[in-house]
Amino acid sequence: MEDLGKDEVVVGRYIVKTQKYYYSKDHVWVLVKGSVAKIGLTDYAQFQVDTVEEIKLPSVGDYFEPQDVICRIEGLKGMFEVLSPITGTVENTNSYLEDNPSIINEDPYEEGWIVEIRMSDPLEVEDLMSSEEYIEYLEELIREESGSVGIIHSPDILEEEPLEEIPEDELGYEEEH
Repeated sequence: MEDLGKDEVVVGRYIVKTQKYYYSKDHVWVLVKGSVAKIGLTDYAQFQVDTVEEIKLPSVGDYFEPQDVICRIEGLKGMFEVLSPITGTVENTNSYLEDNPSIINEDPYEEGWIVEIRMSDPLEVEDLMSSEEYIEYLEELIREESGSVGIIHSPDILEEEPLEEIPEDELGYEEEH
């Protein structure tokens, strides 16, 4: 983890804002100002989407509860749904994204915000991860991801065993009859 100053750190290759930000396990950030929550994708999430090509924003006045789909993003790697981390009513959307969706890739925490929601219960953000908790969560996720790559080099995997000698239930598939 590298401290960049200005209230942000780098975890792996991903920037994480630290001051006043909350995070969901779905890699959505929340910045609270009074009873309004500004919401967007984390740097990690925008890397997963790859180049954002299109976004379908909600309408002002739409009501969402946690885990409701607040918008859909089309990226080079497919369609992604952004899930609401809180309960509330859409007060404002970042309509700039409709003509410039790739700004989410360029600046996910500032210009790339997606929606502002008036929270039904401002205390609900306490159910989200603090920036410190999200950093730990992201570090663990990165360890798991790189661990899965590293397992390819495991001596057990490099030892070849004829497929005929491996029990069918260990192959991970069943033959069609």
